[in-house]
Amino acid sequence: MGNPNVIDSRNVPVFMQRFKRTITWVLLIFAAAAVVRTFLPRETVFVPDGLCVLFWHAEKRCPPCLKTEMLLRQTLQGYKNFRLVELEYDVFANQPLAEQFHVGTTTIILVERKDRQNVRTRDLTFEVWNTLQDDVAFTAMLQKELDTFSKVTP
Repeated sequence: MGNPNVIDSRNVPVFMQRFKRTITWVLLIFAAAAVVRTFLPRETVFVPDGLCVLFWHAEKRCPPCLKTEMLLRQTLQGYKNFRLVELEYDVFANQPLAEQFHVGTTTIILVERKDRQNVRTRDLTFEVWNTLQDDVAFTAMLQKELDTFSKVTP
């Protein structure tokens, strides 16, 4: 019987070969996944022409996301000229739009589109987070921004 605390040199090469093979397969799988991701369609979300409210939130919803959505939907009931578009900034398919609008948190962005191009935008990130603790202030801010945005023509 051998000492259990001593490494048997005959098994080291087999163990190292298996370890090396496992690491190689893991790296190949990651590389293949990266290649496949580059060829997937990236912009799967359609933002229609006209006045849009882009509501950005994470895939996993948090209390600020839920509160922002509730207040946004309540406010938008009186604004039929705006279309609501919900987007998850941490989903791969939305990455091009998230990068275009520099989104990395729950926010609202007002967009006017014509011929599938952005004519103008208004990022409300600061305003959203600055007024989110007060429902009345948030609603008043959003109404003011929607009124201003719908009246201004480029």
